[in-house]
Amino acid sequence: MKTLKKFVVSRIANAVRRDAFRIEALEPRILLSADPVFSPMVIALPQNRYDIESITQAYAASQEANASSISVPLMARLLSNPAANASASTFPVDAVLFDMGQMANKLGFLDASVRVAANEILGGSGSLDVNLVNTGLVSPGYSPGVQNITGNYTQDASGVLLIELGGTTAGTGDGHYDQLNVSGAAALDGTLSVALWGGYKPVDGQMFSVMNYGSVTGKFNTGTGLLKTNDGVFFEVTQGATSLTLTARTLSPSIDYVLTALNDEPTDKIGQWLNVNYFNDVAPVTFTGGLDLGGNLKAQGAFSLAYDAGQSYTPVGGSALTTNVWKLRASNVSGFMGVSGSGLTLDGLNLDMAFVQADTAGAAYGWVLGKGSVGSASVSGVSGLSLTGTNLAVDLNLAYGNLAGGAKPGLLDLSTKAILVGTSTFNANGAAGPYLLVSGTLAGSVGDVSLSARVGVSALGTDFQMAGQGVAASLAAGGMSVGISNGTFGLISGSSGLAFEASGSLSLVGGGFASVSAELARVMINRTGVLQTGRTLSFAGNFSYTFSDVAASNSLQAVSVLGLSASLGTGLSVAGDFVFEKDTGANTMRVVAQGVSARVAAGTVHVGVQQASLGLSISTAGRVLEARGAVSAALGEDISLSSSQVTLRLNDTAADASGVSISAAGQTYTYGNALTAGTREVSIVGAELSVAGFIQASGALAVRWDGQPAMLTLADGTTRSANQIWVAGTGLSASVGVNLGQTDFIGFSTTGLEFVLGLFSDVANAANRWTSLAGTMGGSTLLGLSGVTLAANALALTYNKASTGQRVADFSGAHAAGITLAGKTLNLTMDGAKGELLQASGNLTLE
Repeated sequence: MKTLKKFVVSRIANAVRRDAFRIEALEPRILLSADPVFSPMVIALPQNRYDIESITQAYAASQEANASSISVPLMARLLSNPAANASASTFPVDAVLFDMGQMANKLGFLDASVRVAANEILGGSGSLDVNLVNTGLVSPGYSPGVQNITGNYTQDASGVLLIELGGTTAGTGDGHYDQLNVSGAAALDGTLSVALWGGYKPVDGQMFSVMNYGSVTGKFNTGTGLLKTNDGVFFEVTQGATSLTLTARTLSPSIDYVLTALNDEPTDKIGQWLNVNYFNDVAPVTFTGGLDLGGNLKAQGAFSLAYDAGQSYTPVGGSALTTNVWKLRASNVSGFMGVSGSGLTLDGLNLDMAFVQADTAGAAYGWVLGKGSVGSASVSGVSGLSLTGTNLAVDLNLAYGNLAGGAKPGLLDLSTKAILVGTSTFNANGAAGPYLLVSGTLAGSVGDVSLSARVGVSALGTDFQMAGQGVAASLAAGGMSVGISNGTFGLISGSSGLAFEASGSLSLVGGGFASVSAELARVMINRTGVLQTGRTLSFAGNFSYTFSDVAASNSLQAVSVLGLSASLGTGLSVAGDFVFEKDTGANTMRVVAQGVSARVAAGTVHVGVQQASLGLSISTAGRVLEARGAVSAALGEDISLSSSQVTLRLNDTAADASGVSISAAGQTYTYGNALTAGTREVSIVGAELSVAGFIQASGALAVRWDGQPAMLTLADGTTRSANQIWVAGTGLSASVGVNLGQTDFIGFSTTGLEFVLGLFSDVANAANRWTSLAGTMGGSTLLGLSGVTLAANALALTYNKASTGQRVADFSGAHAAGITLAGKTLNLTMDGAKGELLQASGNLTLE
């Protein structure tokens, strides 16, 4: 607890009156004792006297006038608990005060040596013709004041000289500053303490001659109060042959940056370092406080701070500069790195840092370097981002402030002269540019995307940024996941929201996908509402990423796959560029694509769509797929197919998906009206089918691929496991004969054709193929023979062929096979024993 000086006299008077008469314990009785001189004097004093002379010095001088060394004669205990502060307006608890002006009136002090003992204060103003020895506290004025010593002044290692600055001239009272004048020799040691008085704030360059002497030896060993961070000044100590001067210096921006970065810094020690040429003290100091680099990097805990003055370093592209280096070390502290509360919470932070402050007149710039490690880190303050990691590295290399022309200073080139702090060596050449980086492996999620990567986290500028390599990121829904592996990524989080993109090799599991390949996969999230395409992140030279295609959106969360080729099982495959998006509410993966292909195949034979738009939904209930586009068919050398429109439909679920719309990454697809539960077919509208140059059919066809592979019986009774495609149609227009499509066509024409075509491929050897067709023509008319009228009803069409070296298939009896279309069963029934067939047969009427 502290008390103001103006109450000192009253407290001393009260204490003296209390102690003038006291009870002393004697055996076996109690005596009341009193000082025969001092006690009556105290009783006689008026109650309202506020001078110290009447209370203290009259008795002191008479009792000790002949002493060779005089201490303070009166003790006044101001408060009950000890303290150690003796600032301008307060006393230390249990201190003893005496007044120079009152002592000067006592002739007994002439030619004496006065010792200010430990825990004693010499205050007030005046002159003493003594040799003054200070082992306590000398504080001129009440305050400020001027003290004059005619003899010598000696201050030992425990002594303190307190100088209060309240104005520009030395004098007593407000508007002045303290001064100690010594006519003889001054022998200095101990502490010089400086305090501002009465709200006074000096300006740069003001000089205060706080001590004058005839000669001087030694110097002050310690300085306190030389740095006034709140007032933006420090005091430069200059000790000359006859005077000691304090010069006010405005803290340059280069120093102020360091002091602002260090919270609860040891100001007294730093004040000495700013006077390193005087105190010659650069010993490290430990303090508990904080570190704050503009809000981008914060730490709290125990720090060690050291100072290395007058070091020469060279910025990139510049000339060598004289600098002062502040070396900060932290061990196992907590911290945060980020922007505006968004970033990484750091635990177990070990950090070595160097603040390199340009020591040039008017310098407003400097550099900060740092290296260290983090025990554990987690992302905080970023909505939708949850990442954690352990054993991460911290690295930073920054310049702060501006050069005289306003330009940013270049980074230091430390390749030829490194800076050592603790166990860290700073030797970068500055080529990587500025960075503030935490790097290591982080895992967690970005929105609905799971993420694991080697990451660099930067917190410069206005955005919290991340970039990394070796990333695995994926979306999961409906029993499948899709994303990337072994890729790179970039992430930005700012006031407008979060943007994320990761590019790499496709990782696709589940959903019925097999035999998967792709050129490139990208995981995209954008909640900023701003186009991110082309934006580049780059920091520390090792971490960079350029966003390739992230559309403006507030809700984008998708996976884009370029050049995807995959099987969806049982002969169905897709190829092209696809976009996957998770429907979180329905736990469904939605897929939309344009310009893709989808087809069913049996070996080298296939039929499907190309240049198609596609919609695919994948859930635990099954898959719903539809693709609309142009025909894509390869049905063998004897069969050709063309069409105006083809639709491939697949519905593995128990629900009707007709008319349902889905979307992914801003693309929408609406299913057609025939996507009922269990549908699995290719619908061909406006088809033109030609078989062996003998049969040509027009109309709507359906393609099925169910039940494969199937067991196919050959004419010799052997069996083969074969993939199969069925093509069928009813109510078709058809021509059967020779010279199809030419003016010399000879054959039958009908409008009532129904047929089924089976295309089979050996599972063991796709080169082995079988093609079989059976159909029935309704009423048919013979064309191409002049003068001949030939009519037929229920004319049967048969085509049965095998690839070279193979026996034809046998569908006789129990081997019959086919499909049901529009409620009709269409089967192949030809007898393999008849060999290869290409015929039309039935009952004819000839006229």
